[in-house]
Amino acid sequence: MATSAQTLSMIIDELLKTKPANRDEALKHLDSKGYLPKKLLEQPKTVKPPSIFASKAAEDFADANGITIPEGFKGTSGKDKISVSDLKKLKDPPKSKINGSPSALKFARDNGIDIDGLVGSGVDGKIMLKDVKALKPEEPEAPKEPEAPKEPETSETPEEPKEPETSETPEEPKEPEKKGKKVSLSVAKAMKKYSIDEQDIEDIEPSGKNGELLLKDIKEIIELFENPPDSDSDRSDESDEDN
Repeated sequence: MATSAQTLSMIIDELLKTKPANRDEALKHLDSKGYLPKKLLEQPKTVKPPSIFASKAAEDFADANGITIPEGFKGTSGKDKISVSDLKKLKDPPKSKINGSPSALKFARDNGIDIDGLVGSGVDGKIMLKDVKALKPEEPEAPKEPEAPKEPETSETPEEPKEPETSETPEEPKEPEKKGKKVSLSVAKAMKKYSIDEQDIEDIEPSGKNGELLLKDIKEIIELFENPPDSDSDRSDESDEDN
């Protein structure tokens, strides 16, 4: 084996004689002559950057679903690595919850009314049933039949002038009404069962004694949740034990 100086001299002479077009051709030619050590011919190993994924399954899930990882996104696994659950949230982000009463949300779904972004009349902008009902288009009324012409009124005897009324005793100031409606036991049970919001019954006129709200008064709201199949004849109406 020639010394390093001799080998270098032979390499230079060989390159001047063959004049290779590029480095790869030069290395290939010198290797065929046995002038190069094996280490020089070995390709340098590429160092892979550390994976951002917590597992191979997470990496495969991202590739299979074509998920683009936002810049600066941090996963929930150790060292901020991205897990499969993180990728599922990126694929199908959760929808923001609408602040509305159960009755309002049910009415909106049943009638195909979009209430996304709607600010309701309840506390903190909560959407109430009346807010959604106001968005439902009104059905056109049937044309009314023309009324029969009225007969001309006969002249009436002019009324005699009334005597001036005597001053009445001023009414005593009424006590302020208490907030919240008075509801029957059946109504209270129904409100608890269907999660009916108190603000959804504020505008309902009670038909019970002493202004008490009965079950039949909130029948429309209950039917939103019960969804009777065809008609009310398929089931008897619930009787109000307080009626």
